Amino acid sequence: MICVSLRNSRQLRTLGSILYRAISLTLLLSAQWMFAADAVPRPAGRVTVAGILSDARLSEISGLAVSRRAKDRYWALNDSGNEAALYLIDGRGRIRSELPIEVQNIDWEALESFQWNGAAWLLIADTGDNNAHRDFVDLWLFEEPDPRKLPSSLAPKRRLSIRFPSKAYDVEAVTVDPVAGEILLLTKRTVPVVLYRVPLESVGQVTASRVAELQGILQPTAAEIKRDGALSRYRSQTTSMQLDCARTSLLILTYDSIYRYARAPDQRWEIALMGTNPSRSTIAFLPQAEAMTLNATCTHIIVGSEKTPSPLLRFRYRPLP
Repeated sequence: MICVSLRNSRQLRTLGSILYRAISLTLLLSAQWMFAADAVPRPAGRVTVAGILSDARLSEISGLAVSRRAKDRYWALNDSGNEAALYLIDGRGRIRSELPIEVQNIDWEALESFQWNGAAWLLIADTGDNNAHRDFVDLWLFEEPDPRKLPSSLAPKRRLSIRFPSKAYDVEAVTVDPVAGEILLLTKRTVPVVLYRVPLESVGQVTASRVAELQGILQPTAAEIKRDGALSRYRSQTTSMQLDCARTSLLILTYDSIYRYARAPDQRWEIALMGTNPSRSTIAFLPQAEAMTLNATCTHIIVGSEKTPSPLLRFRYRPLP
């Protein structure tokens, strides 16, 4: 391990440039074996380094969502212990604006953007619950502001207080299906993980409905944990989730992979997930992958990590045929 004391922004930019070049070369050399042709298409194709997340204001990024109102702009947030703010970044990970949010950041863990009822929306998921003790977790809905003319702060339009039917769960992976009118939530610390849903039009307190268990997320073996260290036992935990533009692929991020669960058009997930194993693309070079989004046209998957400086990775998305 190399420890570096960064005393000014110039040193930070220099380190970011070195990281960018080194990781880009390594990714190019590894692309041949990472993304060979598959019988069942893996979700991620060729990968490039879009940029370096180097601003300390995003050192604990836990949510990432494409802007529905501006090209090449993304919203990002941090988890608990950080400011209640959204950060507008460009496609290279540079912060362009900071937007204070008028709700408390108890443990923000996911961010989603979507079109619904003729408007662009943002959803902040305050669903982190490491000790599984919260009676309710909150989903906050906002109308997305114009990134070119931001207000001084942003207030929510609606609050959904969510409880789970049997016990509390830690949830970091949340996505929205505006066509079906539902919000999907995925547990983090259970084996297997469990998918829940709540109606998008819900108001106030609502109990999430169980959809299905998701099989096929690879768990580290005892030998791998011994080889790779104690922290490797957590690498299969789910940290983000996205529904693609066709609504036929559910993409799930863990600390070391992107998984794809597939369904037929208009098939319900509880049917599609019965006895289904996902396809998988491994990811590397990220210290703590916790944020993922698709770009507006679903041609690329963008993945970010905690612990700045770290690369912002851009994978070519491989849709189902």
